[in-house]
Amino acid sequence: MPDKTGIPSWRNTGFLLCLGILVAVSMSAGCTVLFPARHNTLPGTGILPGNETRPVPENCTFDQEMENLEIHQPGLDSCYFGTHSPMEYLNYLRLYPDRPVLIPGVPDGWITLRDAELLMQVIESQEPAAPVVSPVSSYWPMNQTSTVGNEALFLLEGYRTGHYPPSLCSLHYFKPDRSEVRTWWDRYGKRGLPDERDAIRTVQETWPDLRDYSPGHLTLKTIGAQKAPDGWYVAFIQEGSGVPIISARCYHVSNDRTVRQTGLLNHSIMVQRGDFSPVTCG
Repeated sequence: MPDKTGIPSWRNTGFLLCLGILVAVSMSAGCTVLFPARHNTLPGTGILPGNETRPVPENCTFDQEMENLEIHQPGLDSCYFGTHSPMEYLNYLRLYPDRPVLIPGVPDGWITLRDAELLMQVIESQEPAAPVVSPVSSYWPMNQTSTVGNEALFLLEGYRTGHYPPSLCSLHYFKPDRSEVRTWWDRYGKRGLPDERDAIRTVQETWPDLRDYSPGHLTLKTIGAQKAPDGWYVAFIQEGSGVPIISARCYHVSNDRTVRQTGLLNHSIMVQRGDFSPVTCG
């Protein structure tokens, strides 16, 4: 019997069934429609936005991130740093130069090679920006401002060291050398190649027990490195007190950051530290 709409009930049922099947087929074919991400436009100097970011959830702002940090919510897997690029973050520091920010850390790999390229373009900027402080710092930059260029260099240092913030504060503790940074960028950075410091860090991340070795000469656990066309040779050397080298562990770090051990010496060898070769491990 027809219902009050004039359409037989079996036709209503058939229509709804067909509609359900159409939706299911569309979803299985990857035809789901998502709302586009909102893009913020910020006044002032035109800092390039950097990498495209994912759709930003509601209330996923830098202010919200800092509020969450104050009430001890997790910061490392944060909403903000998961959905905003380093250049967008740098823009925030530029907009609020009188508000030092406390950053516990960012996700691994957050600063990419493309971000580094954009950061290099603003390292000379003297426009005021907010300084950045690590939670373990005892120094707080009261009534001090940083610059866009300095904070870009602080981000670049985070890219090179593999963690951000790379030091206790972007002021006071951080003394960037722009000439060294440009040299690094021209030789290694823009091609994505490891420099000496990066090669050493790569080995130490693979073998954490080597982290107490240092490239300096004021310790008996030293590091030697030698450049090769396909990467770096790195040696971790245990020196004796008044005797030749006691032991050495040698590695090769390729240009794609693959690490392999090339030598191991566990006895005293009659060679002085200055004559030791990371390539031959002896």
